[in-house]
Amino acid sequence: MSAPAWENLDDFLSPDEFADLATFTRHDDVIAKDVAGIFDDPQMNVEAGEYDMNVSDPRFTCAFARVATLKKNDAAMIGGVAYLLDHDPKSDGTGMAVLKLSRDFDV
Repeated sequence: MSAPAWENLDDFLSPDEFADLATFTRHDDVIAKDVAGIFDDPQMNVEAGEYDMNVSDPRFTCAFARVATLKKNDAAMIGGVAYLLDHDPKSDGTGMAVLKLSRDFDV
């Protein structure tokens, strides 16, 4: 994968434009605060036999360097909603990472 067209990811992920801020914690200790990224939660309607259910697929796209030390099941607070990381962050080869999330209903 080629390098991104921008030189500074912070310019692209500016909260003043369209990015959101996330705080990541592990066992109630803040490990990454104010990580700028793009939060997306596409919803789709899935038919399962006779049942209709809405499926959520939240994800957070951010600079890999800011989240490289995170681990699966670390907590994320984004827009006042608590999430858990579904897997360890992985770089996409351009310096970005897409974090798959799930709702943390224990909060």
